Amino acid sequence: MSAAAALALAACAPDEDLPDDEPDQVEDSPAPEPEEETDDATESDEDEQTEEETTDDQAPEASGDHPVYRAIETVLAEYSGGVITEFEDNTNDGGYIEVFVYDGSTEWELEVDVETFEIIDTEDDGIDADDEEKALAVEIEIAEALQTAEAESGAEPQEGELDTEDGTVVWQFEMTNDTEVYVDVATGEVVRTS
Repeated sequence: MSAAAALALAACAPDEDLPDDEPDQVEDSPAPEPEEETDDATESDEDEQTEEETTDDQAPEASGDHPVYRAIETVLAEYSGGVITEFEDNTNDGGYIEVFVYDGSTEWELEVDVETFEIIDTEDDGIDADDEEKALAVEIEIAEALQTAEAESGAEPQEGELDTEDGTVVWQFEMTNDTEVYVDVATGEVVRTS
């Protein structure tokens, strides 16, 4: 008989070493080494770190859960593929952030509650050809442009809108320290600061 056949028969044979009072107990294969779990945990930790690093790249440390970022996330979750054309932080005055979003056919004026981050008011604002052209020129995420503006100004966003600067479509951001930062919507580069 071949060695492989003998091993197969031995594997199928009843285990004579088991005690009679536990007939259903079968010798289990050894439990995974703790190192394997550590490797899995390490991989999971690495994945979390990668996600955290990505998140850190997407939002500056200073802003963290800044209401403007969270309001924009809320709006873009509701209007997938939409383009933010304007926002204003009214947290201190009314407890909401006003956000305008172009959805491909019209521009919506929304109010996002800063406590719940739910859209509490929606109004069809229409859109003119000039504003539509600016919205269609946007190639980068507004969060990326906001990060650039925060890094450039050392302050947080207060309001912003699509505008043109020497023929280039930009996001014009007014920051909490009264600095205005103009960020190219195609390249993400600062065009001008005042």
